[in-house]
This record gives sequence, structure tokens and C-alpha cells, in this order.
Amino acid sequence: MHDALSATPPRLETLIENVPGNVYRRIRRPDGTYFFAFLSNGLFRHFGIDNERLLAEPSLRFDWIHPDDKERFQADLEFSAATLSLLDHRIRIIGQDGRVHWARGIARPERRPDGCVVWDGIVIDVTREVEAEAALRITKEDAERAHRQTTETVTGIAARLRRPIAELESLMPALERDGGVGEALRSCLAECIEAFRLVSNVPGSPPADGGRTAVQTRRVEALGAAALTQRQREVMVLISQGKRNKEIAQRLGISPGTVRLHVAAVLKAMRARTRKDLHRPQAQGAG
Repeated sequence: MHDALSATPPRLETLIENVPGNVYRRIRRPDGTYFFAFLSNGLFRHFGIDNERLLAEPSLRFDWIHPDDKERFQADLEFSAATLSLLDHRIRIIGQDGRVHWARGIARPERRPDGCVVWDGIVIDVTREVEAEAALRITKEDAERAHRQTTETVTGIAARLRRPIAELESLMPALERDGGVGEALRSCLAECIEAFRLVSNVPGSPPADGGRTAVQTRRVEALGAAALTQRQREVMVLISQGKRNKEIAQRLGISPGTVRLHVAAVLKAMRARTRKDLHRPQAQGAG
């Protein structure tokens, strides 16, 4: 059976009718009118358009094209006829049932000695493709709108918190001299200020610590230290002495893995990029 089918060439008409689109020959007369010399009925039948009617029209009215696309479509035809450039466009087609479909037409023109321009081309249905693009565009626009609204809200909150947080930071030196309640209050303030820092780092919000002075830097370090646990303070002291993780583990009697976790917490609390930022300069001996 397979050999028999291979040995018998398919009829051209059968191939054309089975193509998932419309194969056509459209001609432009020298007087600017158009007509179809050939038009298969596959896709237009799907659109609910009578291709026999179009073939019978002595001059095409293009009434199957959406009114909003008709002028652009005819302008594309005229440009392609004048320049003999490839015609490749997407337009909306209205079926007899009123439904709107998107179609893409591709054809290359040829000028005949009598002045006529002939396009042999194909029209395919791209409705699903266009609808998917539209859905993606709407989703992207919604996401961008939500991001802008979130950024504006967070930026507004950060702006309102800036002055009270600055006042709280100015109280830290006094709290450092207190014990008991002062220690607990410092820890609470440290968490509040850290939350403010995170809010202020949202893209589009003003920097929370731009142009920080030396005094402000010391306050931030004090806040970070206040947020550490006792074990993390011990780890920070050993880091500042230049000790490595293995040495810290041996000194404190904990595993190197636990040390790594404490080191990460210390660096985050102290806003240090590397452990070298925590090293203290060695005091020089009297000479």
C-alpha cells in the first residue's frame, strides 16, 4: 500500500485543498483594481467566507477585512506593487457569522509586461498566536503596574519612617550605657531599624544610609552587635582577632559547620561584606 501511494503522484488540486490555509493568485490591474484569478477554499471555508463569491467579483471590495485594518491592508498592497517587495502582513478577517479571525498573508509580487502585478501567496490562520501575544502583553502590563504600586507604597512608608528612625538611632549611645532594660530595648530597636533598612532598599526608594558619617557608622555597628546572641558575639570577637573557622571551632568547642552559620549571621548583622571588615588593628607595642 505504501509503495502504491508513493508511486502515484498526488493531484495538485488535492494538495492545494489540503494545505492548512488559502492558496491564491491576486492580480492588480493597471487601473488600480484587484481581482482573484485563483482562490482555494480551505481557510476561507473555516472563516465562513464564500470564496466563490470573491472569485466572481470583477473588482474586489475587500469587505471581508475588518474596517480598522482595511486601509492599512490596501496601503500594504500598493506599496508591494510599487516596489515589488514581499507582502507579509497580519489582518483581521470577519466571517459571515460575525466572528473575527486573525490571518497572516505572505506573497511575492511579479510585474507582467501588460502592467499587471500578480501575487501568488498563501493565507494562514494566526488567531491563537495573536491571542496568546495579547494575553502575555496584558499579564506583563499588570505585573509592571503592580510592581510600580508596590514600590510607590514602600517608598512612601520608608520616607515617613526616616525621621523617627533617625531619632531612635540618636538614642542608642545613651542606651549603650544602660543594662537590663537597655539591652532588651537595644535589641528591639535593632530589629526595627533593620526592617527599615530592608524597606528602604526597595528599588526606587531613596537610600537609607547614603552619606553615612563616622558617628552613624559606629551606631550601626552597635545596633548590629546588640542584635547578636552571646555565642555570635564570641565568634565576632575571634573573627576580629583574625582567627579562622577551624581555630574558632576549637576555641569554642563547636563544629566548623556551626561556626560558618554564626559567621554568616555576624556578617549580616554588622553589614560587613567579608570577615576582613571585622578585623581590629593590632595594637603596637611600646618601643
